[in-house]
Amino acid sequence: MPKKIMALGLILLLFHLAAPVWAQEDYRLGPEDEIEIRVWNHDDLTRKVRVGLNGTISFPFIGEIKAQGMTVLDLQRELERRLGPQYIIDPHVSITVAEYKSQKFFVVGNVAKPGTYPLTKPIRVVEAISLAGGMESGAGKGGTGSAIAVIVRAKPGIKRDQPSLPDQTPAGDKVTVSLSAAMAGDPRHNVEIKNGDTIYVPALFYYVQGQVKNAGRYPYEENMTVLMAVTTAGGFTDKASPKRTYITREKNGTKEQLKVKLEDPIQPGDVVTVPESWF
Repeated sequence: MPKKIMALGLILLLFHLAAPVWAQEDYRLGPEDEIEIRVWNHDDLTRKVRVGLNGTISFPFIGEIKAQGMTVLDLQRELERRLGPQYIIDPHVSITVAEYKSQKFFVVGNVAKPGTYPLTKPIRVVEAISLAGGMESGAGKGGTGSAIAVIVRAKPGIKRDQPSLPDQTPAGDKVTVSLSAAMAGDPRHNVEIKNGDTIYVPALFYYVQGQVKNAGRYPYEENMTVLMAVTTAGGFTDKASPKRTYITREKNGTKEQLKVKLEDPIQPGDVVTVPESWF
C-alpha cells in the first residue's frame, strides 16, 4: 500500500474521531423522518410519529403541526407552547429522531463502504468519506491512489433515492475537489455536503510499459514524476533508453505522444513508455 494512501486514511480517521459532537437538536426535520415524542410525567402522550409527505405530524390536543424545516429543538418548543397552559401545566417535551429518512447523501467509488448515508448534521466532504470507511486500498482490492473526489450536486426540489455518477451529469452540476487540499483546511475543496449529493471517489491509475522490470498498471499519487513512475515499476532494464522516455496522454478524446524529462509530472491515465536503446 503506498505510504501516501496510508497517511491519507489515518488523517481521515483522526478527522472523524476529532470531529465535534453535534447535537441532534439541530437536525432539520423533513418528510418520512420518524421521531419519538415524550412529555414529562405524561407517559400516555409518548409516541412515535412519522413526518408525512406533506411535512406535518399529528399530536394529541394539538392536531396537525408543520414539522418540515423545523429543527428538533424548534419542534420541542412549539409543542410545549401549544400544550400549555391550556392542556398541561408547565409541559416539558423531549424529541429524539428514531429514523432519518428525509435527508441523505451518497458515497460511491473507491471507498471501503459505499452506500447511502443519512445527513444528520452539517458535514463536509472529508468527514463524509471518513464515514464511508475512507478510501479503499490494497492491490487485492484493485488499488487506489485517488486523491480527488467528484461531488455531483443535487438540484433543489428533486428528491434523489439513487446516487448520480459524474459521467451521467452535466459539467455545471458537479465539482472536483482535491482531498489533500481539503484535509489541509482549504474550504474551496472541503466543501459542505447537501441533501441528495453524491460523492464519487475514483480510483486513478497510470501505466508503465517498455524497458522496465515490471510493466503494468499502478495507482496514481499526486505530484508523481516520470522517474517515480518508472521506479515503482521496478526501474529501467539494462536495455532501456531513459532519455527517450515518452508519455501517451489522452486529451479531448485524442491521444498525444509527449516528450518528457524524468522529473516531469505525470497525470492519471498516462502511459509511460520506456524505449529500447539503439546501442
